[in-house]
Amino acid sequence: MQPVPLFRDRRLYWLLALGLGLRLWIGFDVWRHDPTARGLLSDSLYYKQWAQSIASGSAFAFEGEGLAYWMPPLYPSLLALLNASVVAMLWLQGALGLTTTALIVDLGERLLRTRPSIADNEVAMSSKRRAALYGGLLWTLYGPVLFFEGRILGATLATFLGTVGLWLAICWRDRVMARQLEQAGRVKTGPPWKALGLLAGSGIAFGLMALARPNTLLSIPAVGLWVWWIIKNYGGTWRAALGRAALFGLAALLPLLPALQHNHAATGKLIPVTVNGGVNFYFANNPESHGTFHAPGIQWGSIFEQRAVAREQATTLSGAPAELSDTQASAYWTRRGLDYLVSDPAGGTRLWALKFADLMSSTEFGIQYNLRAARDRAPSLWLVSLPFGVLLFLIAVGWRRTGTRILWPWLLAGLFGVLLYFTYSRFRLPLLPPLMACAGLGLERVLTRRMRTTGFLIGLTLGGLSLLPFEGTYPDHLRSKAFVDMALATENVPERALLLDKALNVLPGNKPARVERAKLALRQGDAARALTELEAAVALPVEYPEAELQLASFLFRIPDPKLQNPTRARRLLETWLEHHDPEHPFAADFRSLLSELP
Repeated sequence: MQPVPLFRDRRLYWLLALGLGLRLWIGFDVWRHDPTARGLLSDSLYYKQWAQSIASGSAFAFEGEGLAYWMPPLYPSLLALLNASVVAMLWLQGALGLTTTALIVDLGERLLRTRPSIADNEVAMSSKRRAALYGGLLWTLYGPVLFFEGRILGATLATFLGTVGLWLAICWRDRVMARQLEQAGRVKTGPPWKALGLLAGSGIAFGLMALARPNTLLSIPAVGLWVWWIIKNYGGTWRAALGRAALFGLAALLPLLPALQHNHAATGKLIPVTVNGGVNFYFANNPESHGTFHAPGIQWGSIFEQRAVAREQATTLSGAPAELSDTQASAYWTRRGLDYLVSDPAGGTRLWALKFADLMSSTEFGIQYNLRAARDRAPSLWLVSLPFGVLLFLIAVGWRRTGTRILWPWLLAGLFGVLLYFTYSRFRLPLLPPLMACAGLGLERVLTRRMRTTGFLIGLTLGGLSLLPFEGTYPDHLRSKAFVDMALATENVPERALLLDKALNVLPGNKPARVERAKLALRQGDAARALTELEAAVALPVEYPEAELQLASFLFRIPDPKLQNPTRARRLLETWLEHHDPEHPFAADFRSLLSELP
């Protein structure tokens, strides 16, 4: 006797009901109390404006005609179908999140099988179902899952598509495995075209995932190799194995064709998704790099200006006689990153080790959207506070070789993508769904006290290492910056003041927070306090030219003669210009203000 099918198991629906309740509670709490949920910024604002352009049929200045894609196009295209409605997109992402949970449970049960269901007895299947449901529960309680469902970002869409692709691939694997039973007359697998349809569907899902999250492109050849291995190890010929792998690859290529055509028309080059790969590679591989994102200069701070800055900087630094194209600039930045890794192998090795440590860290890295900062504003997020280190421990305790071989190419492709670039919390989300099977099995082994010593010790080591502060105080910088971004996203003056105070409580040396407090003081008519804040900002040993520029402007333009000091303003401007390159992004502003001084 076999257990009931998953779709008739009431425990699945209780799990989904829990997920729905948490999504509604947390979603409304975040929407009400976190200004960045409503006042979009950076990538989210970029996507919305792009979607508005697509929906209205107008040109988007940063992704216009004749330009290769700088950002991945799938997410704004989907947002455009919803008329660029943020609220509609958040509801859709909640639905995708619940669907992903259900797929994770079914995927987990399939991964934990040694054979298709007919080959497992009732007791074994019941245990695997329970472990798969545990995996779905752990996924629901892992904070970044629900946190990023409430953001206008491609993380939820990419995770959903990756889970669909994996689920279809495992369904195809089950049919291949069942063929042996069919030959013995014990089971019917149906016509061959059904299996081919599952494999093609998997490839399409992976291709779409790459359109939402380009650094997942490596998963396509990785899973293609697994497809070849499955056919070879279950009685297929070399020709059949290559044929199935080719079918998978061609199916994955299909969704990429429009982007390839668009980029080729703009550049004459075959660029699968976006042309910013070289810039991101340089961001991730230079002497100032962190394991997570760290812009090498303030000029790179705005996603809206990044394309132009990349070309201008590459043209200036390379000494080219004319401005470089997007592809030429990307090639230049790629060479800069490679030059660093080759010229300083010890530094490069340390950097890549730090990237790996950040990937495995329980610190949830994020810049504008920072989970720790968001929990301060929306305490309901503490309901989903399962640390990543606990997941690592449970995955190690529940790790098994049988049935989970797809995890190796999947994880190695994801790991290589991180080492080439960098990681955020949202970047590692698409990697986790298949691991929930092992995490769920690990939880069952913990609860039944059937842990293996090796898995327990490995899990304890990984969990402990995930708590070490490899990035030093950098997470505090990210959290403090997130509070500043929240302040800029709200027009409520008391709330803005409170958020700026929080930013400085976390990091007293946050120079932008001091500048914003000065602006707020001026807005409230308190010029003396504004001057105090600007003086404190300028005294900080942090490169942030706006502080010096704002102070010089204040000393020159403030109506109060007691606070005016044009001589000091001139000295500030001249000193800054003496110590900075004439091509610095702020140099023109400093020269312009200097020309106005008497």
